[in-house]
Amino acid sequence: MNIDEIRQIPLVDFLNHLGYQPTGRDSKGLWFYSPYRNERKPSFHVNPRKNLWYDFGSGAGGDIFNLAGELTGEKDFIKRAEFIAQKMQLAVEKPYKPMPFKEEPTFENVEISRLEAPALLKYLADRGISRDIAQCYCVQVDYELHGKRFYAIGFENNAHGYELRNSFFKGSYPPKHITHISNGNARCNVFEGFIDFLSSERLGYNDGTDTIVLNSVSNLNKAIAPLREYSVVSCYLDNDNAGRAAVVKLQQELGDKVMDKSALYPNHKDLNDYLMSLYPKQTTKSKLKL
Repeated sequence: MNIDEIRQIPLVDFLNHLGYQPTGRDSKGLWFYSPYRNERKPSFHVNPRKNLWYDFGSGAGGDIFNLAGELTGEKDFIKRAEFIAQKMQLAVEKPYKPMPFKEEPTFENVEISRLEAPALLKYLADRGISRDIAQCYCVQVDYELHGKRFYAIGFENNAHGYELRNSFFKGSYPPKHITHISNGNARCNVFEGFIDFLSSERLGYNDGTDTIVLNSVSNLNKAIAPLREYSVVSCYLDNDNAGRAAVVKLQQELGDKVMDKSALYPNHKDLNDYLMSLYPKQTTKSKLKL
């Protein structure tokens, strides 16, 4: 059994193997006594649909690997996996040995200009995003890579790096950072990527609200400090394990003011996928190489 398969093990089954049975239920899931501390009243909650847990007594929460960490005190990810596999009587695959890191050539002759290239605007239009929204928040980044010229949609972050997108490329021009758009509002919307942010603009979900685009969930910790200043934080993150874990992390850090808005698009992987279901993209593509 590999890491992804272990992550999919139902938490209720895992707790059952540990000797814990639910004591009650509510509309969102099941209540248990905490498996790693003593308590008189059950405060450990499991959401079977999302396969996530939250301990209201300790403030901890997350997926099955977070729970294994609380149970064992282990910080090593592989040892947590081995603990889960042992309790579930499963064999766990050893991780592959990664290839040595090879540094890629850097971007050269980078030029920033107004977003005008028809191929780039069509790429966004195919994803349901209009020209006026795109040009309001994005730029065109022309660059040289491996001796050839390319261009991409650019979305600037707080460190003056850019997230880059076109029909054939998804990457970034360093440095990597969050993008904080402040309008002086007491409420802030949080998105994983800028395409979801632009989708929210198209759907009318923002309406002047401040915005933080993580530009990758790996930047989550960089967003916590500015988010403390808001009275309401609405999360429009991906419907996957990483997105759900990010919401749990923000709720742990910021409390009840954090709201999970993914229920607005329950049958879609993210906000743009939902938008594209409303505005299906065209099938033709334009070449992007200059």
